[in-house]
Amino acid sequence: MAPKTLWNSMTAAKALLLENGVRAVDRVSREITREFRRVVGPVKPLLKKDLMVKEEIVRVLSVAPLRERAIIALMASSGLRVSAALGLTLSCLKDNIFDDSLPCYMIEVPEELSKEGQPYITFCSWEAAEYIREYLRERERAGEKLKPDSPLFLSREGGALSRSRFENVWRELCREAGIDMRPVKIKGRFKAGSGKVLKARGYRYNVRPHSLRKFFRTTLAVSGVDRLVAEALMGHSLSQFGIESIYNHAVANLEYIRSEYLKALNNLLFLKKPRGLEIINGEARRRIEELEAEIRRLREERSMIELALRRSKDTVDDLRRTQEEMARVIK
Repeated sequence: MAPKTLWNSMTAAKALLLENGVRAVDRVSREITREFRRVVGPVKPLLKKDLMVKEEIVRVLSVAPLRERAIIALMASSGLRVSAALGLTLSCLKDNIFDDSLPCYMIEVPEELSKEGQPYITFCSWEAAEYIREYLRERERAGEKLKPDSPLFLSREGGALSRSRFENVWRELCREAGIDMRPVKIKGRFKAGSGKVLKARGYRYNVRPHSLRKFFRTTLAVSGVDRLVAEALMGHSLSQFGIESIYNHAVANLEYIRSEYLKALNNLLFLKKPRGLEIINGEARRRIEELEAEIRRLREERSMIELALRRSKDTVDDLRRTQEEMARVIK
């Protein structure tokens, strides 16, 4: 365990003892702290950074191939964990990914891909959906027949892309984009290989794919998204809000959750510019386009009527002048 984790656990243990009337812990608290620092070392942040700003994500997307661009945009705009994003199948996309009129697309994360062990619902941006569409069409052109159980992201061998492979590609992309990827040493005991071997020291990189999930959560907060909705989109337990099932809550409040997600949508775009006014569903967008076309038609008809009226007025004026001239001749 890392020093920070040990320190937090020790604090919780001391609180438990105090609550149960073991007051002696107060007297030896300083001695415990000194011994902790001697054995474990000073408590430092696990990582120096582990956060990404929007400009850094843009730089990575700019150098990424189509498949990786789709994965990164998906994770940054939906908050999916790496394992969840790579484990999705086409059946998890609940909105038609080939309908390019939608502002966002619903994703159902099955319980086997959820850390909480519960299915949940999140959304991705229309930009991420655009990259996914291009990637899927590329696979179709290569001869693949897409099925509901087809992995969303394929490896070269034809199966689902593995987490280790994507993390390797991620580091290569970050280096190419000039993102700080120096490894950070962390103390503690870490599982390696099959999980049976323990190492005394470990390494973490300044920027990991998990940084995209952190970026998503921060963006929801600064965009004014309801905290309950933000936690639901992250797939976190809602027990602190008195809600047992994340999925049932999302299904019961789907349109509200979608509208809250749209508050952050423009902040979750990277290489694309905002479309302007975003509509909650594609049917409403199509209806607006029909009304705009009707307005254009009516304006054209009005212009034609005005032109006909002007011509009629000119004809009447000509007839009036002719009539006056004839009247003078008769006199």
